[in-house]
Amino acid sequence: MVIANANNEDQGQYEHQADAKGRKGMKRLLVLILVWTLLVVTGTIVSADGQTRRRHKSKFGRKARTAAMIAGGAGVGALVGGKKGAAIGAGGAGIYAFNRKAARRHFGNKSRTAGTVLSGTALGAGVGAAAGGKRAAAIGAGVGAGGSYLYSRHTRRKRYHRRY
Repeated sequence: MVIANANNEDQGQYEHQADAKGRKGMKRLLVLILVWTLLVVTGTIVSADGQTRRRHKSKFGRKARTAAMIAGGAGVGALVGGKKGAAIGAGGAGIYAFNRKAARRHFGNKSRTAGTVLSGTALGAGVGAAAGGKRAAAIGAGVGAGGSYLYSRHTRRKRYHRRY
């Protein structure tokens, strides 16, 4: 009797282990199905989206975006370094904003050159003021204006004319 009772307990233990293995297998199968479904859905969305490419129309104007970049640079610079930092931040942001690809499409050459020179002037004045006061700020403004003008002239597209 005792032997039969032990066999029944062992049999119950084996059934419990088999049931646990079955549950693990079902969980793995469910996870596999979910992963494959997610893969298929994302694959079809990406491929369908690639077929219909449209240009994004922003509600924020092109020139307003440039002004916001400059204001953001001035704000961050002011938080970091006060008035001098604001000049440095606005100058650096202005140089970036007026020389990016979108600015080439939406600003004329003269206004981009003027914006670049003014931004370089502000940047130079800020660096000069940080380095050594009013006189250094004036010198830095002159150097910044000259350097940014040379930069804008150097980076513009050159037109070649053939002479015969």
